[in-house]
Amino acid sequence: MTLVSAALAALSTLIAGPGAELASAAERLSEAVATQAAFARSAPAQAATPLTQDNALAIGLTDISRRAMTLSIAMEYAGGPEDLRCIYRGMAIDALHHLDRLSAPGLRADRLAIYADIEYLLDHARTIGPLADRDEIAPFTGVDPGCPRGPLT
Repeated sequence: MTLVSAALAALSTLIAGPGAELASAAERLSEAVATQAAFARSAPAQAATPLTQDNALAIGLTDISRRAMTLSIAMEYAGGPEDLRCIYRGMAIDALHHLDRLSAPGLRADRLAIYADIEYLLDHARTIGPLADRDEIAPFTGVDPGCPRGPLT
């Protein structure tokens, strides 16, 4: 990230809503994922070190999960679109799932697929996150996509 893009990202979070903040957090975490993937590719046959709670990637995934779940619950309370509510909830669950996968022992090569899955999640967070900030957002259509309601248990 260049200095200018970092400054713009910081400025946008000061005036942005929670959806844009999710997208910004995803952008920042994407850099950590790329760094970890490059490290794994440098010696794929070596054992991977399980993540600890104070690892930047672990902190970032936890933050993405919290932000996405907050959006899901906000959609639920606002009667917002069920598909977005479920998508944000799915992002929250996926982030925690990836965190669990990275906490397990394995080889660095095994982590490459996990990093690709995380990047896929982060791409969706950057794209779909800001939809929650729209002034006009379609209300609940009456079609329940079937995902649970309320906070993660």
